[in-house]
Amino acid sequence: MRILTCLPLLAAAFAVSAQTTHAPTVAAAPDPALDPARVFSDNCAACHQEDGKGIEGAFPALAGDKFVLEGPDPVIHVVLEGRGGMPTFKADLTDAQIAAAVTYIRTSWGNAASPVTAETVAAIRSGEAPRPDATKIISAH
Repeated sequence: MRILTCLPLLAAAFAVSAQTTHAPTVAAAPDPALDPARVFSDNCAACHQEDGKGIEGAFPALAGDKFVLEGPDPVIHVVLEGRGGMPTFKADLTDAQIAAAVTYIRTSWGNAASPVTAETVAAIRSGEAPRPDATKIISAH
């Protein structure tokens, strides 16, 4: 009977002695939700196609597109707010996911534009960055 009452205490003592305090030596696996190719494939490819060539007359090509290759702010704004028949993604994707997708389209299929950061997306989402269609009035001093 004494053995049965001591069994839980022995199990707890063994569990404490088996714990380690060192950090794991295996690197954490990358978050699949932030894989640029996957974010594009899951959210953009149905319209713009996996090869970035779009569907003529319906969805614009992203491969070699001047709009995609110029500054990233207008592209980010379109992804956030939508345009024409394109839906808005601001409620569906995080800043990091949008940065991954925009970076993917700016660096795939022969495109060679600079990558985009989640911080840039956050600034545009919050309104801190100028809107792509905004005009700046220069005033005299």
